Amino acid sequence: MSTDRAASCRRCRVYCDWLVEPTGCLGCPRLYAYDAASGRRYVGCVARVHAAEIDLEALERCQQEGRRFGGIRCASRPLPICSVVVEAAYPQRLPEIGCVNPEFHEPPGGGTFVITRRDHPLPPAV
Repeated sequence: MSTDRAASCRRCRVYCDWLVEPTGCLGCPRLYAYDAASGRRYVGCVARVHAAEIDLEALERCQQEGRRFGGIRCASRPLPICSVVVEAAYPQRLPEIGCVNPEFHEPPGGGTFVITRRDHPLPPAV
């Protein structure tokens, strides 16, 4: 499976990934469903934010009981409607300067910030 590079960050040794909480998908207009030969109904994401197809009954049971289903790794950049978190695989490997790609941690659809580097100091304020 080919994944969108925006769904994961590999700029340092930490290896961060977007994870989507599928119980948040139940109200999404991009959710599709199909009935398997076994009689079970499965749901998935038309936008392919995640590639999993999930048993609808198990997903609804989690939502009714107020439990999380568990994060699923995103296959492409999440949409603003998605319930997502960033998970770091090896947080102990974080460089001393902190995250080298802070924009990756910004929520989809939210504002971003830019880090710029100046090779020369700014002139003194008058």
